[in-house]
Amino acid sequence: MRLRIVVVLTNPATARAGLDAALVAAAIAPDSRIEAFHARVTPESLIMPSEEVMTLARRRELDAMFSAMSSALQDVVSDWAATVPVGRAIVQWREVEGESVDAVVASCAKTADLIVLVRPAEFEGSTALNAAIFESNRLLLLVPPVDINPATFGRHMAIAWKASDSAARAVTAAIPWLQRAERISVLTVGEHPVFDDIQNLLDAHGIAGEPLAIERGDPNVGERLLRKVQTIGADSLVMGAYHHHPLGEMIFGGVTVHMLRRASLPLFMTH
Repeated sequence: MRLRIVVVLTNPATARAGLDAALVAAAIAPDSRIEAFHARVTPESLIMPSEEVMTLARRRELDAMFSAMSSALQDVVSDWAATVPVGRAIVQWREVEGESVDAVVASCAKTADLIVLVRPAEFEGSTALNAAIFESNRLLLLVPPVDINPATFGRHMAIAWKASDSAARAVTAAIPWLQRAERISVLTVGEHPVFDDIQNLLDAHGIAGEPLAIERGDPNVGERLLRKVQTIGADSLVMGAYHHHPLGEMIFGGVTVHMLRRASLPLFMTH
C-alpha cells in the first residue's frame, strides 16, 4: 500500500510541524508520497468591491507578496526534505493557483489518502481547514503548532465515539493507522454509552478497542473529552467533525470547535 499524503501549507512558521506529522503518518506504508501543497490565489480574486479593475501597481504588489510566501514555503520544504531518510517517503512540492484557497484545497485534496494541516492562526489557514474538513470528503490529520507538536503519535489512539455517520466515516478512514496502534481506547459520552456499533466495526478489521465511558460533569463536553484523553495518555484522537444549524451547533458542533481550537494532540477527523 502506497499513500498520497497532502500537507496543506499556509504558514512558513508552522510548515515543518505539518511535514513532520506527515512523515510519522507515512510510516505505515513504505514509499508513500508526501505532497507539500500550497494554494496560491490569483491577484484578480482580491479585487475590492470598490474597485472595477486592478491597477498594474497593485497587481505587482500582490504578485511580489505571493511569490515571497511561495519561496519561503519552498525553502522550508527543501530544508526539511533533505533530512528525510532514504526510503522513508517521496517528497514533492506542488503549488496550484486559483480564485480562492478553499476551492483549490477542496479540489486538489479529493484524491488524497490523508490531508495534513497544522492548526491555523491566520485567515488563509482557517479557510483551508474548513475546506479540508467539510469539502474534500477525505481524512484530515490536524496537528498542533510546532511548540507542542509531539515527535511521534499513533501508538495509543483514542476514538471519540458517537453513533453517527461522521464518526463511522472517521474510524473507517483511520483503519490503516488504527491497525498499527499498540492500544486503542474508545471514549463515549453519555449516561448509557453504547459500544456495540464501534466494536463491530473494529472487529471487522481485527482491531481490539478498550471501551471507556466519560463521566457526567462539566457541561463542556469537549473539555471533558480532552481531559479524559490526557488522563489515559492517548497520543492521538479519531473523531467525526460535526457542522449543524446554529441551535445544533451549540449542542454538537461546539465539541468540534472546542477540539479544533484547544486539542494539544493530533486529530484524525472527517465530516
